[in-house]
Amino acid sequence: MKLSPINGFSNNRCQANNNNKYQSSQPSFKGGVDALTKFWQLVDDGGRALQFTVEDMTGTNIPRSIKGAMAGYKYTGKINVPALLQEAIREFLTGPTMCVAPVAILAIATKMTGKTANTHMENIINLSHIMNSIASNKKLTKETFENTFYTAAAKDLLEHSIGKQTDENSIKALTDAIKKYSASDKKTASKSLEDLQVLFEQIVKSQKENYKNTDFLAAKYSINSTKEGATKFKNYVGYITSYAKDYSKKFSTKDGNVKVSSDLIESFKKSWLGKRFITVASMFFITGILMSFIPKIYTWASGGVNPNASAIYNEAKKTDKEAR
Repeated sequence: MKLSPINGFSNNRCQANNNNKYQSSQPSFKGGVDALTKFWQLVDDGGRALQFTVEDMTGTNIPRSIKGAMAGYKYTGKINVPALLQEAIREFLTGPTMCVAPVAILAIATKMTGKTANTHMENIINLSHIMNSIASNKKLTKETFENTFYTAAAKDLLEHSIGKQTDENSIKALTDAIKKYSASDKKTASKSLEDLQVLFEQIVKSQKENYKNTDFLAAKYSINSTKEGATKFKNYVGYITSYAKDYSKKFSTKDGNVKVSSDLIESFKKSWLGKRFITVASMFFITGILMSFIPKIYTWASGGVNPNASAIYNEAKKTDKEAR
């Protein structure tokens, strides 16, 4: 009687048991990986402000504060509190000031003047060019005005992004989506914008013959009759709706209609180019002034000396005296 099958079974079973023991002894990283993935997804969803904060904290603020605390430690055996304060104050004030101040100034400008304050100057010119294509020197109802302008902007956007003329159904679909986004509140705006992004990508993919190396997150548009520009699609949709709302607000009549003419469009363009310039200049100027106070604050907190070097100097003097 041959025992090889039994031995074979026994060997295989032993090997399987060994493998199971080996696998069970290995640590599971799934939970840690999932947690890390969720954390970075949260950071990404939080936008540039949260991304900058995380980068600034982990890349400079915390490491440099620790470095300051340990300045001269090997000579004194003590935590360097003045150096810790200097590094912490400098790092924890510099990053947030650079990030928060411009955003706050922009928010104030947008609140005081209109949402077009957050529109790039190139796009103020670009949207004025598109607005001129619907100029009729007559009054339009607000609904007709918005529908006409959004249609013209959607047509221009698609044809420049695709590189050729597009069909009416695609233009209407994108126009309706822009109108939906324009009418949405804060709770639904994000979802409407995501839907717009998906729709834009679908239209481009269905009509562009070769979309290799195409950036589906970017929108192309006409700046004038010969020049073309590009920016992030989601940003551009915001520029379109802001421009339309601010224009209709400025040139609405008592009966609720909107006046559209080349002269008014030119006046609106010049006005907003000036406001945008002042807004950007204020962001740079005020942020610079705030930044200039930071060295004074951390110098005062550290006693007016360089605490990173003072511990070493003090220890050197002490050693020198003992040697004498």
